[in-house]
Amino acid sequence: MSKILTVGSLSKIFPGQVALTDFDIEIEAGSTHALVGQNGSGKSTFIKILAGYHAPDPGAAAHIADQPLPLGDGRAAHGAGVRFVHQDLGIVDALSAVENISMGVGYTTNRWGRIRWTDDTARAVDALDDLGFTDIDVTVPVGSLAPSQRTAVAIARALIGWEDGANLLVLDEPTASLPGADVERLFAAIRRLKQRGVAILYVSHHLDEVFEIADEVTILRDGRRVTTVSTDAVDHEGLIELMIGHKLEKREATKRTAAAGEGGLRVRQLTGGTLLGADLDVGPGEIVGVAGITGSGREMIAPLITGQIPSDDGTVTVGQTPIPNYAPRAAIQAGMAFVPIDRATLGVLPLESVRTNITLADLRRHWRGGRLRHGDERAEAAELIETLSVKTPSTETAVAVLSGGNQQKVLFARSLRLTPQVLVLDDPTTGVDVGAKEEILQLIEQAAATGAAVLVASTDTDEIVRIAHRVVVMVDGRINDEVSGADMTAENIERAQLQTTKAGV
Repeated sequence: MSKILTVGSLSKIFPGQVALTDFDIEIEAGSTHALVGQNGSGKSTFIKILAGYHAPDPGAAAHIADQPLPLGDGRAAHGAGVRFVHQDLGIVDALSAVENISMGVGYTTNRWGRIRWTDDTARAVDALDDLGFTDIDVTVPVGSLAPSQRTAVAIARALIGWEDGANLLVLDEPTASLPGADVERLFAAIRRLKQRGVAILYVSHHLDEVFEIADEVTILRDGRRVTTVSTDAVDHEGLIELMIGHKLEKREATKRTAAAGEGGLRVRQLTGGTLLGADLDVGPGEIVGVAGITGSGREMIAPLITGQIPSDDGTVTVGQTPIPNYAPRAAIQAGMAFVPIDRATLGVLPLESVRTNITLADLRRHWRGGRLRHGDERAEAAELIETLSVKTPSTETAVAVLSGGNQQKVLFARSLRLTPQVLVLDDPTTGVDVGAKEEILQLIEQAAATGAAVLVASTDTDEIVRIAHRVVVMVDGRINDEVSGADMTAENIERAQLQTTKAGV
C-alpha cells in the first residue's frame, strides 16, 4: 500500500513544556492507524499541528500522498484532503444538524444564490443514515440531542464529500460519548471508508477499540514516539506497558485512614450522559478519587453530582439533605462546594476582581442595612489570599491577570470559604505548574482534615494516589473497580481503567 501521511522530525515546545520531540509517523492508504498514549503524551498537540491550530518548531517535514504538506496550515491540510473530527466536536449547539453540516461543507444554492434548504436537509439525512443514525431530527438544535447523536453530526459533516479527493480522516476520541451500539455504527463507517482507500488516524484511550479497528498503533510517551507496531504483534497488557513505560508491578502504597463520622456525600444510581448509574459514598474526612479514561463516565460524575448539568435519574444527598436535580444553588445551600474542570468558562469571572471571585458564592455575611460592605469583603478576601498564598497585586486585581495556578487557588478560596460538608473537585490541578499543584493538593488534604467529604475526579492517577484514601475506577459508564491500601498504586489504577466490561478483557 502507498503512504498517505508521512511526518518526520516534528517537535513542539511551549513555554515551560516540551510537548513533542522528533516525532514521526507513517500512515498507509486504506488503513486505520491508532495513536495512543497517556494524558499529556503529546497526542493532542500533534493533532492540533496537523489541523493548523499550532505551528511546529523548525525542522519538521510532512507529506500527503507524496506531496509536501506545510504543517501548521489548516487550509493546506484541508486542501490536501485531510478531515478532522475533534474531541470537542466543533459544532454549534444553537444550530440544527442541517445548519452545522452545511456550515462545514458549504450550502447548496440556486442560481440566485438562495439556499436550497430542502437539498441541504436531504443531504444531512442521507449522511446520518449512512452512519446508521436514522433517529435524529435534523431540524432541531443539536444542543438538544443526545451526546451520541451530536457526535454523529460531527462525523457526518466530516464524511460528506469524500469522493472529492479525500485522503485522511482524523478521529480524535470519537467514541468518548458513544454507547456500544453506536460505536459499532462508527466502526462500520470506518471500514467502508477503508475499502475506498481512505486512511484513518484513530486517537483513543479505549484500547479494546484499538485492537478491534486498527491495523497499526503508534505509542506516544512524554512527547516521543515509543514505537509503531501491528496490532497483531502486541497484546493488551503489552500495549499498556508501552504507554506507561514499565511493567505493571505492584508497589506498596501508604495506608491512609479517613476520620470516622456521620454525614458526607451519598449518591445512588446517578445517571446522565456517559454515566450509566453510579452508587457512591464519601464520608466526612475522607478523600475518594474517581479515575477513568475519557468516555468512561468519569468526566460526567462531578458535573452531575453538583448540578452543573441535569441528570436522567438517581439521587444525591449531602448529610441528610437531598439535592434537587440540576440545582447548583441548592447544592451550595446544603453544604456542597465544587471546583469545575473548565476554570475559564465555568469557574472564574475573568474580568472581575479577585475579591469578587472569592466572595460571590455567598455575599450574605457582608450584606447589612441593605448594603454590601465592601470593606469587610476586602478584608476577608485578603485573609484568604494570604492563607492560600495567592500571588496577586491586590484584592482588586482582575483574575484574568493571574497565572493559571493562582486562578485555581482563587476557586479553592471561594469553595473553602463556605466551610463545606462536601467538596467536589473535577481535575483540580489541570493547567497549573508543579509548585501550584503541590499547594492545591495540600489544600485538599486540609479540607478533609477539617471534616469535609472530598470527591476528586482526575485524569492524573499519580495525583489521586497521592491524596486519596480509596479510588473508584469508572469503565463503560459504571464504577467497575475500587482500590485502596496497598493495592492503590498508579499501575493498578491505570490497568483497571484500561480494561473493559464490553469485551471482557
